[in-house]
Amino acid sequence: MGFSTMRSAKSSHFFVSTKRQYFAFWLRMIFIRASWSCILISSLITVSARNDTIESLSSVFLAQTSIREECITLDPLAEFFSSMRIRKAGFTRLNAYAPWGLTSHGDPSIKFVLVVNGTGVLATKSCPMPIPIQDGDVFIMLGDEPYNIYDDERSAMTACLDVEALRVGNQIEFGGGGAVTTFISGYFEIDRLDAEPLSSVLPTLLHLRRSQERTSAFQCILELLGSETESVHLGSEAAVARLFELLFIHAVRAFIQESAMPKKGWLAATADKNLAPAIRAIHAEPKKAWTVEMLAKTAGMSRSAFAVRFKNIVGKTPLSYLTDWRIHKAGRLIESSSLRIAAIARSVGYESEAAFTKAFKKVTGSKPSDFRRATLHTQSVSKNSSK
Repeated sequence: MGFSTMRSAKSSHFFVSTKRQYFAFWLRMIFIRASWSCILISSLITVSARNDTIESLSSVFLAQTSIREECITLDPLAEFFSSMRIRKAGFTRLNAYAPWGLTSHGDPSIKFVLVVNGTGVLATKSCPMPIPIQDGDVFIMLGDEPYNIYDDERSAMTACLDVEALRVGNQIEFGGGGAVTTFISGYFEIDRLDAEPLSSVLPTLLHLRRSQERTSAFQCILELLGSETESVHLGSEAAVARLFELLFIHAVRAFIQESAMPKKGWLAATADKNLAPAIRAIHAEPKKAWTVEMLAKTAGMSRSAFAVRFKNIVGKTPLSYLTDWRIHKAGRLIESSSLRIAAIARSVGYESEAAFTKAFKKVTGSKPSDFRRATLHTQSVSKNSSK
């Protein structure tokens, strides 16, 4: 939500039950893996204060650890979450006293808002009608769309940046002297390599209502968020950042299970009985010299039928999708290793550095060497700003 970024600035019946279980299964895997670090931090910090919550959350995860995690990398969505890199994160606990209103001009980060208590209204340009929100609701903004949130449409709107001036630590209080609505808002930034796959398949707004059925694990995450932000604890910022990551994963899982799945894009392809094997094959072996014929055989289709179906659903040709995934993997290696560009090129299926450079620039807009320099600069700035 905008007032948390002030500081630094779509199953339905479309899915049969087996497909729904498929997505829930694999997202559960990455959910488990990502959760342990968060639980460890939180339990070390205030075990006695939140013992029941931690035990409840831990028991949910322990019951699931017998599932084999080594297959995760064969699933595109799970693999994406595994490799997602968060650049910067922050949170705010905000008490808004009626009358109150906030307006945000939007920003490129992913915003989260949990309504701890009270009610409000969310209004965005993409939604024809204002959205009532209440305690227990969670909403996530994925785009940079401007929005307003208020207790009453007649309330005066205050720019988020102006409210930021009222911050004391991670707490903000503002508005009149009436009934209070408490929010926990957070944000994190991911780079363009991660943002593009998300923005191509997810709506800009994910709204998880309190009335929707929730797992005990998810409810525990919300409870932990409330506890970690209510008062200052050692390591709270690190714990909250990881809790927001888990909240984001749950939100996407809920979208897949409860909302109308998109009929286009790579996510829709993973639900297609013919295209899914080809998508998994590409992700499992990106360096393999795939041809349309080979992928069509994997899908159990003729070459022409496969090519047409892939393009209609994914929005690009099979080989274009392969190129995009190779470049995504290469970008990750450039960011996280000191490997030479030629070695990275070979690792993702390019025999020559020149061919790799040409493909990389076509997808990202910059040469691999320039991308590395920009990455190093960003990492340096981030490190210095955290000191």
